[in-house]
Amino acid sequence: MSASWHKYLRRAVLLPSEPAPGLQLGQFRHVVVVPVMDELQFLPRTLSSLAQALPDRVAVLLVINHGPDAAPARKQNNLTLLAQLRQGETWGVPARQLFWIDCARPGRELNRGVGEARKIGLDAGLASLAPDSLGESFLVCLDADTLVSARYWPAIEEGFRQHPRCGALSLGFRHQKGGSAAEECTIRQYEAYMARYLEGLRLAGSRYAYHSIGSAIAVRAGSYLAAGGMRMPPAGEDFYFLQAVCKTAAVVQLDEPVVFPSARVSDRVLFGTGPMQQKLQQGEALPCLPAAAFAALREMLALTTGELLSHPEEFADKLAPAARQFLERRGFFAVWPKILLNTAREPHALRTAFDCWFDALKTYQFLRENAEGDAAAENFPPAAAGTPGRG
Repeated sequence: MSASWHKYLRRAVLLPSEPAPGLQLGQFRHVVVVPVMDELQFLPRTLSSLAQALPDRVAVLLVINHGPDAAPARKQNNLTLLAQLRQGETWGVPARQLFWIDCARPGRELNRGVGEARKIGLDAGLASLAPDSLGESFLVCLDADTLVSARYWPAIEEGFRQHPRCGALSLGFRHQKGGSAAEECTIRQYEAYMARYLEGLRLAGSRYAYHSIGSAIAVRAGSYLAAGGMRMPPAGEDFYFLQAVCKTAAVVQLDEPVVFPSARVSDRVLFGTGPMQQKLQQGEALPCLPAAAFAALREMLALTTGELLSHPEEFADKLAPAARQFLERRGFFAVWPKILLNTAREPHALRTAFDCWFDALKTYQFLRENAEGDAAAENFPPAAAGTPGRG
């Protein structure tokens, strides 16, 4: 793994952290990364809650960022935060555990959203870990307006201990109380929708039965490396990142709520909790994914046995017409023979290969098409993925 670590870091953009000399190799066992953009109003409470939850072997790394075209008030907010940090303010986190990367100065400003901020922080965290400890070191994503319980770190350690072969944990969450009656009502509607989506995936037997929430991810450093690091799309970086991790090792959903994201309306990302809150309060409805769509998914996945996957023609014959058409449109039957040539003819290996092709995005596309008969949202991660993306 050491060779992979060195190879990955040679390609990474590694920015210096403060205070000098910064986060050093082998100084900590684990790192929590928090993107921060115009969050001075919320960050003190987040850090105060972290201070009650983290052992001294865990570093906290803030990535203070905005784009070159950010509003002056947003830029000033970040500069004020940086000044307070440099004056010694830690909001309860022991000074030896708190670090930050300045991506707010001219020349360092970011252009690719919260995914880029997360990646900069996670890559810096990876670079600080001893390469022989990557299997037992954790990189954790949090948001600057998200609180954690005293059980936050124990739950992470217990989750990885109880699932020793998993690559990542999706931490249990519950959004904070809404700032108004309307906000409280819509956030609970959204949570209920997300819970139904997850339960539907579980009952269908999907490999991707977990929530994708950027403030509630813990990944083994080795799995972060194997997945190729954090993704940097305009939004939905958490969705695509966990999808990549899940193709190398399982992602386990924890149920105990230890993370408490903000319920606030936000327009800083294209989709996720903030924009969904805004849409719901404007009267828009959540996407409709009826039980029949999940039943169709379950029926198809039940056919993905080693025996049938070894014989694509027989597999195709047993599929429901809608499932067969979906796979045909996306080129499954053209690419599957090539995948078979490079996959051991073992039931587990073949099912894993199928799941890697029929990934989280295709799963959502399949559900949407079975629910609505169209592919209107096929190029986007599901709203149910719940990506707050507060960078």
